[in-house]
Amino acid sequence: MHTTRPFSRLTRFLLILGILCAGLNLARAEATGYNTGLPFGRLEPRDLSNLEVLAVAEGFDLMGDMKLIYEKNDEAALVRIFSFSVKLNQYDRNARAYGQLVYSSYLNLAARFGFENYAGLIAAQPAGIRQRIRDYLYFNATLAPKEQRATVEATLRKNAPRLFPADYVFGAGDPVFKRH
Repeated sequence: MHTTRPFSRLTRFLLILGILCAGLNLARAEATGYNTGLPFGRLEPRDLSNLEVLAVAEGFDLMGDMKLIYEKNDEAALVRIFSFSVKLNQYDRNARAYGQLVYSSYLNLAARFGFENYAGLIAAQPAGIRQRIRDYLYFNATLAPKEQRATVEATLRKNAPRLFPADYVFGAGDPVFKRH
C-alpha cells in the first residue's frame, strides 16, 4: 500500500479541480436558484488530508487511486474509490470531503469514461456501495429549494435512469444520509 503525505500535489490538484467544478456550475446555480457546485459545503485542505489519513488507516489509497483515474483512466481505481464509501457511517467532515471528491469526479469523469459506462460501474457494485455512491451523487438534488425540488429530482431521474432507476430511494438504509 502506498501512503501519501498531506497536501500532496494531487491533493492540491483535487482542491483546484473542486473549485473549477464549482465555478463551472455557477451558471446552473443561476438557472435553478441553488448552488450545485459544492453540495457538501466548503472544505479546507485539512479536510482532504484527514480523509486521506483515514483512508490509509482503512487500507485504501484514495489519492493514489485518484491519480490513476485521472492519468490512466483506471476504472479499477474508480471502483476502489467507490468501495471506500462504506467505511463512512456518519455525515461528518470526512463524509463531506469524500462526497465532494466523488461528486467532483462524477462531473469530470462521466464525460471521460462515458456516462453509460460510469453509471454501469456504479450499477455493478454490491448493493451497499451502489446505494452509498448514488446517495452521494443524488444529494445535490435534495438541496434544491422545496418549490423546485420535485422538478430537479424528476429531471435528474429522467436524464440518468441507469444511475437513478425508478426503484432508487435516496438515503434508504444509509446511515450517512439518514437525516437528509
